[in-house]
Amino acid sequence: MTRTRRFLTMLATAALLLTALATPTQAISSLKAAAAPAKHCVIVVGKAPPGQPSPIRSSACSADYATAQREAGATATVLLMEWFWNANNSPPNLTHIHGDYGDCDSAGYRIIVKDDWANNISGFNSYSHCNVVTGFNWPSTVDWSGDEQTWSNYSVCSCLLQGWVGSFMNDRIEAFWIRRG
Repeated sequence: MTRTRRFLTMLATAALLLTALATPTQAISSLKAAAAPAKHCVIVVGKAPPGQPSPIRSSACSADYATAQREAGATATVLLMEWFWNANNSPPNLTHIHGDYGDCDSAGYRIIVKDDWANNISGFNSYSHCNVVTGFNWPSTVDWSGDEQTWSNYSVCSCLLQGWVGSFMNDRIEAFWIRRG
């Protein structure tokens, strides 16, 4: 009888131990899945008043671009930019900037880079006739001063594909002025 009791006690202890070990692992896995960063964010901006930043109309993040675009209400807007966390978007982590005013003109859009993206952009692409882009390290909303660099492309694509911003502005961009040149 003592052997049977000991065996049952050991069996119950093992079952409790397995349950205790499995529960935290499952909880941690669930937390990791819930805390996994979104791969695609969409920000919709409006036309900037003279010398001021473009107002942010909406934003959303999701695991895929189509869902983020839909949730941000960006389906009737134009894609202006894609920001890359790493040069040449490797590994992929994108924010897509959409304009609700249409393609770039000579006044363009003035976009303040916020949250985790500030001082973390290593590359970008611009579209919709936004072929001149100036990145600023310290934008003043009055005169948009500070360290800056301008990239341009006057080819037929009406875009600018800047996989890496270069060593001077890498991880230093806090604002963009995008426009048609």
